[in-house]
Amino acid sequence: MIFMFNLERLTKHTAVDTTIQMTTRSCVVGAISLGKYSIAVDSGNPLEIGQGFRKQLEDYFKLPIKYLFLTHAHSDHRGGMIAFRDSSTLLISQKCKENMPKSTSFSKWTVETFDDKLVLEEDIMVEFHQVAGHSLGSSVAYVPEERVLFAGDLFFEETINLGLPFLGIYQFSPRKTGNPEECLGAFKKFKSMKLDFIVPGHGEVIKNPQEYLDGQIEFFNSLKSFIISEIKDGKSMEDIELPRIGQIERAYQIIEAKSQKYKALKFMDTMLNWIKKSFYEFYKED
Repeated sequence: MIFMFNLERLTKHTAVDTTIQMTTRSCVVGAISLGKYSIAVDSGNPLEIGQGFRKQLEDYFKLPIKYLFLTHAHSDHRGGMIAFRDSSTLLISQKCKENMPKSTSFSKWTVETFDDKLVLEEDIMVEFHQVAGHSLGSSVAYVPEERVLFAGDLFFEETINLGLPFLGIYQFSPRKTGNPEECLGAFKKFKSMKLDFIVPGHGEVIKNPQEYLDGQIEFFNSLKSFIISEIKDGKSMEDIELPRIGQIERAYQIIEAKSQKYKALKFMDTMLNWIKKSFYEFYKED
């Protein structure tokens, strides 16, 4: 299969490719130039995408790729990572490293990990924050000078996944679901950042970040209040029907415009069940 890449400038020192995800089971891939070297943000999946992305990035900034930063451990973000092994240091949060599949070998890698925060600085500064929420060790890259946040799968812009948050796979957590409180904590942290762009894990670049974050916070808080109330009323998870609020209502509107509504509705049912499970499993124990 021939993969088509289209790394495009976002700001002076950042670039993204949102096209490769449209025809593959991959993610948005991004890049940051620090002047002396560049950083690849996620590798995409499979290996051939990682190889193509590496070549495109080398041609784009004309710099060595010093780091491959993985936002989290899911295969669509790390499947092409081996393409960078001979030239780049793998940069991941410690919890992300611990959450990698047991089959992952780091023996031929140079690996740099961080706990809560790491800062790199050359021509510009880049901050890496471990925030979790979507998965154990989920992390973001923030470029303050250019007001860009590479947020990984904490966000799915509405052209992908109907804009619904994906809280289904928390891997080795006892609850095995996403963590809504960690998501809320991350969103509030992002609200304190100066942002012009949020690069999501899937979908198009978000160009109204503060308004978008307000919507995410309102949605999560409303759903939290609703689920806690239902739990107090003694309802089981199976008895609860999520209200058509926020992103859920918007997802229904998106489906109404589609020609194949039945397939989209089945997909949404799956997503809503994961959201419900994540909120219910988390708050029933509090």
